[in-house]
Amino acid sequence: MSYDPRSIAFLAEILFPPMQLRADQVQAIHNQLYRQQALSYQNFQVAHDGIHLSNLVQAPGQVSSVSFLPDRIVLREELRGTTVEDFATRTVNIASIACQQLGIGASVAQQFIVRSLVNPRHYRDGRELLTRKLVAPDVDAWPQFGRPLQSLGIRLTFPPTENAKEAFHVRIESWPQDPRSLWIENTGSFAGPIPVENLPQLANYLYSTYRFLTGPVGDFLARFDQP
Repeated sequence: MSYDPRSIAFLAEILFPPMQLRADQVQAIHNQLYRQQALSYQNFQVAHDGIHLSNLVQAPGQVSSVSFLPDRIVLREELRGTTVEDFATRTVNIASIACQQLGIGASVAQQFIVRSLVNPRHYRDGRELLTRKLVAPDVDAWPQFGRPLQSLGIRLTFPPTENAKEAFHVRIESWPQDPRSLWIENTGSFAGPIPVENLPQLANYLYSTYRFLTGPVGDFLARFDQP
């Protein structure tokens, strides 16, 4: 690991064949989760796009929710100090309980998103590292815009290979809330079906997404983050 990333968000999407959601079934899931403090949600809301369980926000930007849509379950934990291990446990347990209650036999595809912040070692401003090293090393080009630069970033796509079936979509951007930091995101897309009895495999997919962010992506940045 080239940096000490600060994870700020984890998201998971567990896809399944489209179905008609019933509020009473999701209410049963809510009740079962509520009896487990580590998995509980305080709010239950039926909306036009699905049914949402959520926890009260303790600070601006925080999110703690699970949404049940006609073709997927979406879990979000943002700006809550959640660890990758915590989110893995939450995802596997909630997906297992939900699939049992909803009569889902398998997930047809899965997607995980990990977002973290890192501080460059040799630059006080993350934009400086991106502009001087990654985007346009010719510093004479930037004044051509005639305006100050607030934010910038790059996007990288890594398709599946013969030995790795997942696809990774990486974003590296400056972070306006703190110019010293870089905001990095990795989206891992996994196309294979998972029978309900193998849902613990979801944790491995999350860890794979996380390790690519903290490993190869961090190593890539470190090669440019030099005096």
